[in-house]
Amino acid sequence: MLGSIRWLYVPGEPQTEFKGDDNGHGICVISKVASPTFGVAKSANVVVVRVGLVDHKVQISSAIAAWGVVAIDIDSQGMQRNAVVSASMSG
Repeated sequence: MLGSIRWLYVPGEPQTEFKGDDNGHGICVISKVASPTFGVAKSANVVVVRVGLVDHKVQISSAIAAWGVVAIDIDSQGMQRNAVVSASMSG
């Protein structure tokens, strides 16, 4: 990856970098965006917000909280009109 990667955390979720992907969906999606060989935005700076599962399901409250974390980060980084947000959810 030519850009950077950093993690944001939803309040109440463990603050650890996730080193895998239970079903490969998120990894597959981001590889099409930022992979150094085939990505459409090879130098993209990727920000990961992982929402945990409860009984293999995303809780609506966690998903809404993640969008809030993303909005605050875009604002604090001065990225309005420069950020692209992709939500990869499965389950």
